[in-house]
Amino acid sequence: MKRETTPAKITDKIMELCSGIVPDAKPEYVSVAVREWSRPRECFPNVERMVREHGGQQVNGWAVWQWANILVETEAHSVWRSPEGELMDITPHDNGEREILFLHDADMVYSGQSIGNVRLAITGSPLAAELVDLGDRMDVVMCSYKPGTEIPLSELRCRLLPLKERREVIVGMLNQKADRNDPCPCQSGLKYKKCCGRSW
Repeated sequence: MKRETTPAKITDKIMELCSGIVPDAKPEYVSVAVREWSRPRECFPNVERMVREHGGQQVNGWAVWQWANILVETEAHSVWRSPEGELMDITPHDNGEREILFLHDADMVYSGQSIGNVRLAITGSPLAAELVDLGDRMDVVMCSYKPGTEIPLSELRCRLLPLKERREVIVGMLNQKADRNDPCPCQSGLKYKKCCGRSW
């Protein structure tokens, strides 16, 4: 199974997802230019520091990710616009992406509180639909805590663990080995070569 990463092209499903967030906006590819001090998963403070030290401006919006033929997902993200007007993503990503697909959202304001992702299943796979639901439910839990709140670990574990365990089961099912002409493990009804076995 392919990992979740920057989509190779802007598809109808990606446009459907993005237009549901920012009507009439179009995502664009932005080069990743990590600074030595940039921290993973800290895009908002990373860009704030970049603006303080080098000018330009902070541009908030959504990074768009795709996981094979399973789902597309947007994650709250911030990039830097240089004084010359060039957009750059200065935050390192888990899979070392050299570019991301970014959707500018002028209404996004980051206050330190978690911002839930937005997801859309690509096919009619019941496993993809369940992954979307599990992700949404996990986000509801995380977004219910305000910045600076002391969260008892036992409480967080109790609320999240069943969801995370089920997600791991589904991911394991999706990662089953399949030959090209086998039914795809995602249960979309398509052959593996026409579904999650395609090149992305």
